[in-house]
Amino acid sequence: MAHPRAGTLRRLAAALYDGLLLLAVLMAVTALALIFTHGEAITGARVGGFEYLYCALLALCIGGYFASAWTRRGQTLGMKAWGIRLETAAGAVPDLRHAALRLAIAAPLHLLATAGLALLIARRGGAWVVLACAAPLCLSYAWHVLTGRGTLHDLASRTSVVRVPPGRA
Repeated sequence: MAHPRAGTLRRLAAALYDGLLLLAVLMAVTALALIFTHGEAITGARVGGFEYLYCALLALCIGGYFASAWTRRGQTLGMKAWGIRLETAAGAVPDLRHAALRLAIAAPLHLLATAGLALLIARRGGAWVVLACAAPLCLSYAWHVLTGRGTLHDLASRTSVVRVPPGRA
């Protein structure tokens, strides 16, 4: 039996939940990395090539979180909390190819929107900066709302986010 597609607000709430969880994980990884730099900021000027290793480690944490959750049970912790699941057109749990493609498209959209918000909070740019940074993500979700077919990362990875009945999440 096919499950109904998840609504945009539910999807964004799950993404926010996952973002907060990932923020905590990335802060812990950063705290551990600072041990190796003796508390120095992790910048190219201060630690040289270690900066690239650090950035790769953060990307690996983010990719590993989503890929492992999506390919094991089709849900991240945020998706489980909001009663939604990622599945293929056949209703199966996505494989690594689906997850990697989805992440390769979704991550830059979400990171760009987050960067725009961070610039606004830091007072480094006006509202137009936030709009320019958030526009790709907003357009992807607007397509989802207007057509009901899915976001850009849904369509490209041939997956969909569906609601899961309570008790089955």
